[in-house]
Amino acid sequence: MAIDEFGREVPGSRGHRRSPSPPRYGDDGTPSHLNEALPTSRYGRERDERPPGRKRKHRSESPPPRRKQSKVHPSTLYAEEPMLCQYLWKEANPGKGEEEYDDYRRGYCLNYVRTFFNEHMDDSWFRSLYSPLGIYRVAFQEQHRMIQEAQTFARQLRESVGKKNAESDRSIFVLNARLGGGVKPTSSYSSSPSKSNSNGGSVPSTHVFSTSAHVMQIQEVPPHVTDEQLTAALMSHCTNDAKLSEIVLYSSTPAQDLTRSCFLQATRDIRKDIIQNLNHLGRTESNQNGAADGAHVPRKEDTYMPKTLELEVECSDAYGRLEMDADGKGTLPKEGGCVPAKNAVVWVSTQPIMPAVKVLSVAVSSRARIQQDKDAAIELANAFDHKRDVPRDCRLGVLLRIALPRLQGSDLTLQDTEDALDLSIAYLRRVHLFSFYNGCVAASNISDVFRGNNATSTIHLRLANADIILEQTQNPGSTAKQEQSPKVDLLVQHLNDAIENALEESKSWDSSGPAYLVSTEIDSQAKDIEKDEARTEDVWIKNHAVIDSDGRARCSFHFCRKLFKDITFLKKHLLKKHPEFLKAERAKSHDTYMMESWDKQEQRPVPPILVDCGRVFSTVPSRVLGAVEPMAADPEPELWKRQEERRKQDEGGKARYERNYDNHNQLSNHGGPPAALNQPLLEPRGPRQNGFLDVDDMHEEKVEMAFEDVEVQVKPPKKKKKKLL
Repeated sequence: MAIDEFGREVPGSRGHRRSPSPPRYGDDGTPSHLNEALPTSRYGRERDERPPGRKRKHRSESPPPRRKQSKVHPSTLYAEEPMLCQYLWKEANPGKGEEEYDDYRRGYCLNYVRTFFNEHMDDSWFRSLYSPLGIYRVAFQEQHRMIQEAQTFARQLRESVGKKNAESDRSIFVLNARLGGGVKPTSSYSSSPSKSNSNGGSVPSTHVFSTSAHVMQIQEVPPHVTDEQLTAALMSHCTNDAKLSEIVLYSSTPAQDLTRSCFLQATRDIRKDIIQNLNHLGRTESNQNGAADGAHVPRKEDTYMPKTLELEVECSDAYGRLEMDADGKGTLPKEGGCVPAKNAVVWVSTQPIMPAVKVLSVAVSSRARIQQDKDAAIELANAFDHKRDVPRDCRLGVLLRIALPRLQGSDLTLQDTEDALDLSIAYLRRVHLFSFYNGCVAASNISDVFRGNNATSTIHLRLANADIILEQTQNPGSTAKQEQSPKVDLLVQHLNDAIENALEESKSWDSSGPAYLVSTEIDSQAKDIEKDEARTEDVWIKNHAVIDSDGRARCSFHFCRKLFKDITFLKKHLLKKHPEFLKAERAKSHDTYMMESWDKQEQRPVPPILVDCGRVFSTVPSRVLGAVEPMAADPEPELWKRQEERRKQDEGGKARYERNYDNHNQLSNHGGPPAALNQPLLEPRGPRQNGFLDVDDMHEEKVEMAFEDVEVQVKPPKKKKKKLL
C-alpha cells in the first residue's frame, strides 16, 4: 500500500507502485491534499471504513449482457457496392436501354450468389444442405436417433406394465400419456412457468423426448463455425475421459441471419463438468478484471449459476489447418505460411429444455373424434415404421397390445380408445418427429424441434370440458357462443384435411421396407463421393512423399520434413499428424455436386441485396430469386407508385377536411342546412371565422370608454347594536 509524506497508508491504492507526487500546501501551511476526499472503491466504501463486526456481502454477478450492436447489412459481405436502380444506372450509362440494364442486374445477381457459395462452401451447415454425402450423413444420424428413441419408448412402456395403478388399472406410462386434461386459464399469469405454460397445461411426461434430458443447447452459433470446431471447443473444457461415440452434436437449420442453434447430447457427468468449468472460467476472468479495484472478494463455488455461459471457439480454418500448403505438395507460400487466427463467441445454455404445451379448441377436443383420430394415428404410425425400418419389437402395433390388452377385444371402452390415441400421438412425436394435431407434418431433424421453431415442438392437450361447451353452444339461448361456432368448424376442417393428406401420402410409400435412406439418387451420389474420397487419399499421400534413392521417404510439408524408413511409415505419419490437410483435399470431391444443387434451387438462403434508389429512398433490400438466372427486382418504380398513392390519399383526406370545415362554417353563420360532404363548392370561400386570426392581416381596434352616466351605488350605513344593560 502506498504511503503519504507523513507515513500514513493511502486507501484505495493497493497494488500500484507510483512515485509520490510533491505535496501541495495551502495558505495555513498544511498540505492541501489532506483536506480532499479519499478515493473510494467500486462498492462506495473502503475496507477500513466498514463498521466493526459486520461482513460485507457481495451478490454473485451475472455475465456481461449481450448487447446487440448495430450491424451492417449482411449483403455487404458478398458485394462491394449496392446494385443501382434503373434510373441511376441510366444516368451513369447514357444511351443504354432496358436490355443492357437487365444484363447488368443478371450479372450482379449471378456474381452475388457465386460469392455466397464460395464463402460458405466449407461450412458444415452448407454441406449438410447441398452435399449428397452431407445429406446422407444427417439422415443416418436421424435414423440412429429414431431407433434409440423407439427402443427407449418400448423399454419405458414394458417396465411400467408391472407397476399399474390399482385404482385405474393403468400403468404410469399410459396415465402420463393422456392429453384430455387441458384447461385454459382465466389469466395469463402462471406461478410455476417451469411446470406449466401460459395456456395452463402441465407437460405429459410420456410425450417428452428421452434425449431432451441429455442435451445441452448452444445458442447463436455463427455460420463459419463448423460442428467439429464447436465440439472441440466444448470438450476442451471437459476434464472427464469421454469417447467420441458418447457425444453427438445436432445442428439446427440456419435462421435468416445464418446463425443456428446446436445441441450436444452427452452423459450427465460430461455436461455438468463442461458447465462447471465454463462457470469457473468466467469467475476467474471476473476476479482478474476486478483485482485492480482492490475491493473484490472471491465467491464461493456453485453459489450462482447464470442462464448462459460464454464459450470461445477457435475457427481460423474450417478443417483445422494452421499452416498453408501452396501447391498441394507441401510447398511454403511466398507470402505468409500461417493461417490467420480467428475466434468466435457462442453461448451455452444451462437451462433444461422443456416443450411448449397448448390447449386445443372445443370442437377438436370432442370425444366424438377420438375413434377416427385413433384409427388415423395408428395407420400413420404403422406406415412410418415400415418406411423407416423400425425394429419390429419396438413398433407401435406391438406396444399397443402390451399396454392395452383389451384393445382388440369386445369389451373395449371409450377410455381404452382414448389411451390408444394418446399413446399413438406420443409415439409419432418421439420416434418420427410427427405432429398429429398441429398440421400432421414431420420435422426433418430433432434440433429444429428442440429449438422451438417447428410444429412438433408443441404438445397439444384436448380441452377437458369440451363436450359440455359443445352442448351449451347448441343451446339457442347462447348467442355469443353461436357466433364462434363457424370458426371452430373451420379448425376441424383444417385438421381433417391435414389428416387426409398425410394418409394419402403414406399410402404411396413402399410397405416392404426402405430400399434407400434418403432417395435412390442421393444415396448413389453419396457412394460416388466416398469412392472419390478414397482415390483422393492415395493421390494426396503420393504428392506429400519425397522418396530418396535408398527407399527412404520424407514428409514434404515445409514445416515438418521428417524422414522415415519407407513409404509405409510415412503414410501412417501423414494420416496421424496431418489429417486436416487430407480432410481439406477430400472436401473438393463435394464441390461439383454442391454446385449442381445450388444452381437448381429457386430460393437460396442468401440475404437480400441492397439496391441504391437515390436520395429519396436510399438503399432498399431486394430478394434474389431464380435457379438458372438469379434476378432481383428493381424496387424503385414500386416505391414511387406507393408514394404517389399515399400522396393522393393525403390530398383526398385534406380536401374532405376542408369541405367539412366549410359546411360547418355555413351552418354556424347562416343557419342553413349542411351541404353534402362530397358536394363541390358553389362560391369561393371567405375568410375563416370562429376566432381565426390571420397574423399577416391584423387590425388594431380602439375601445372608447365613457364614465358620465355611470351610477354608483352607495352602501347603507351599518346599524349600531344596542347594548344590553
